Amino acid sequence: MPRGVFFSFNYEDVSDFKANVVRNSRALKNSSLESTFIDKSLWEEARKKSPKAIKELIDEGLKGTSVTVLLIGSNTSNRRWVNYEIVKSFVEGKGLLAVHLNRIKSRTTRKISQKGINPLSRIKLRIDSECKTIYFYELVNRKWIEFKDLPYVNNRKANSFWFHPGNFWHRSEADNEYKFSELFNMEFCWVNDDGYYNFPNWIEKAAKVIKR
Repeated sequence: MPRGVFFSFNYEDVSDFKANVVRNSRALKNSSLESTFIDKSLWEEARKKSPKAIKELIDEGLKGTSVTVLLIGSNTSNRRWVNYEIVKSFVEGKGLLAVHLNRIKSRTTRKISQKGINPLSRIKLRIDSECKTIYFYELVNRKWIEFKDLPYVNNRKANSFWFHPGNFWHRSEADNEYKFSELFNMEFCWVNDDGYYNFPNWIEKAAKVIKR
């Protein structure tokens, strides 16, 4: 059965065609793999809408997916809606997979670019002392601040695979903090790690980690 995949990326990587290389990859040569994943990404029109409407588009786009793939360019880190897609994906129990695009040559300059920071390293969560609430933070100017677009979630209402049976963290984890890069450590380079051939396997591994 095909995996539903949500692609999260910075829009300048779309205009430079790098994100498109990944998004179109399975339809290029091997027709037997065309159904490996179903693309649930959002496109340019999302930027023209209000913050509330963008959140609704993202929330809708995540439905029916198993894995969110972060397509990391040079400036993807700390993009508002990329961060929202990360946190919302976690809350909805999606796997998270990081793929660097920097070694894909620009369509316009034909050059590679500087490797970007993994956005997962700049988002973290904290479980409160009573294990009732999970708070989210982002790293801005070397300081951890409240992630205002989704500052917290009720522990028992979240659907993340990191929640134990009963759908909540154990009390032994009260007051603990975790960077998302510590929870989701699958990180690849599209070129160096041969993404064209290995991408379906990465998706499958990311889905299995969350038992999907």
